[in-house]
Amino acid sequence: MFYLYFHCAGPGEILIDRDGAEVLDLVEARDRALALAKMLVEQAYGTRDFTDWHVYVSDDEDDEMMLIPFSAVMPTIH
Repeated sequence: MFYLYFHCAGPGEILIDRDGAEVLDLVEARDRALALAKMLVEQAYGTRDFTDWHVYVSDDEDDEMMLIPFSAVMPTIH
């Protein structure tokens, strides 16, 4: 079990996760980070550019566990 924090950051803005969440493993942490990014992109309804945003997943000492770009959940134009 891990207790991790899921901060979101983009140019000039940081959304701090002050609560964190307990996850079983890094696979669950990745899934949670992707779900968070997807939720923020969907809630913005195209009113914000998330191209350069990412979810910074860290432990309680602020050591980086993973960095997930929002682009991983953004729709692509075919």
